[in-house]
Amino acid sequence: MKRTMKIMTAAFLVLCFVATTVVFVAGQDAPIRIGIFVPGRLGDSPPYDGMTDAVEKFALRNDTVELVRIFEAGFDQALWPEMLYTFAASGNYDVIYTSNEALGPLCVEVIKQVPDVKFIVNDSYVVGNDRLFTTFFNKWQQSYLFGYLMGLISVSDMENVTIDRKIGLVYGQHYVMMDDLIIPGIEAGAQAVDPAFSLVTAMLGNWYDAAKAEQLANSMADQGVDVFGAIAGSGNAGVLSSAVNKGLYVLWYDSDGFDKAPGTVVCSFITDSEAATTRNLENLVAGTLAWGEPEVLGAEEGYIYVPIRDARYVSSLPEDIRIQFEERYHEIVSGELEIVVPQEVLDKINAAAQ
Repeated sequence: MKRTMKIMTAAFLVLCFVATTVVFVAGQDAPIRIGIFVPGRLGDSPPYDGMTDAVEKFALRNDTVELVRIFEAGFDQALWPEMLYTFAASGNYDVIYTSNEALGPLCVEVIKQVPDVKFIVNDSYVVGNDRLFTTFFNKWQQSYLFGYLMGLISVSDMENVTIDRKIGLVYGQHYVMMDDLIIPGIEAGAQAVDPAFSLVTAMLGNWYDAAKAEQLANSMADQGVDVFGAIAGSGNAGVLSSAVNKGLYVLWYDSDGFDKAPGTVVCSFITDSEAATTRNLENLVAGTLAWGEPEVLGAEEGYIYVPIRDARYVSSLPEDIRIQFEERYHEIVSGELEIVVPQEVLDKINAAAQ
């Protein structure tokens, strides 16, 4: 009975997708039909927003591709496998573009069941599948820089900093990139300023509860945290509210956050997923995308950067902090200081898809 119900549910979902999507018949000269599968919601997630913006813009100026549909799968990860299968099995797409560490393995499972469709996934790393291309960003490098500036601010003479050598991060949930790259990278960066630094962390348990995130940040502030990071989707607003109310500081991860709270958000560390997505689409159209061969992109290639010429950055931080930070930043961008993703972390992410 359970098996029958699952089959009926999958069939119903396929009908729903077909009913709400324009079906294109692919011919020799037909455009490449692209569907975007967002494992969450648009609007508060820089990786998903950048990916989607890039595909939309590319489709508008290139008649070689057709953006058929953008589907937001929501926050219930238990539903993603069936949703992704149904999306792919609809027959409406030649290529599905998505993003998330967990989507690499899910795409591999769908590939086993659905012929012809190919997948491009940002923020994942999967080797050896000729219908899957993955782009991974160097979060170890980005997080090190993030923590380094947090440390510089916390030991400075900026208003309301403490002597406790504590910085804080509120994050959505555990996953390999968070546990093995982002958290240890931030701590390593801060400890490069002073080995006495500790990173106080709190898991929100979801990607949307701003009220709970504010409570967690308030608790951290009571422990002496004076500089915050937030990687919690819509929950980031709660961390920001806490910092504003207490006169503390926030660094923004993955996108430009200066205007969210001027004077509180004092720097942005940007992952240019839009540029990476555009390049992947250009290679797709040119027939040069290296299916099955993942890439890792970082500051050296320009896909992770800090807008150090931005007037908002210059006005937010004292000159002595900016000089120290930019010296380290330029060492990394130039390749003088190499901070590479440990191969064992990439292997762990890849292993989940094998």
